[in-house]
Amino acid sequence: MTDIRLPLGGLKFSVRVAILCVRDGRLLANTAENLGFWFLPGGALSTDEDVATCAAREWEEETGTPTGPLRLVGVLENFFGPPEKRQHELGFYFRMEAPPELPDEAFTVLDNSDVICEWVPLAELSTRPVYPLAISEFLNAAPGEVRHLVERS
Repeated sequence: MTDIRLPLGGLKFSVRVAILCVRDGRLLANTAENLGFWFLPGGALSTDEDVATCAAREWEEETGTPTGPLRLVGVLENFFGPPEKRQHELGFYFRMEAPPELPDEAFTVLDNSDVICEWVPLAELSTRPVYPLAISEFLNAAPGEVRHLVERS
């Protein structure tokens, strides 16, 4: 299988899948030393892979824990990056409650020792740079609702 990340028309096109993992009013987010922002656990969709399977695979690769029930809450068309490195990303966002075996304290991502998972209070999402910015909209999706958004930065 090959990750869906392609140079197309002067930009990079990719398909990403991510998980909004919530526990006690906090969202699990990844960051790295001196990065200055946070992002959601997940990764690139591979060829011949559906998005739910990708979400479970990426989650298990990063945390070593099984996923709980996954609920698709958002689809994001994300256009970002400087003119010389412009990107168009199609993202699928799943929500799940944190599995009990997941640590309450920060931990290192299993498949990338430079990345740390830590819990971000939901109340701080409006002031802390957690990408994509659509996270708050997706967290507010009602059961059975899938929100579609476009972000351009």
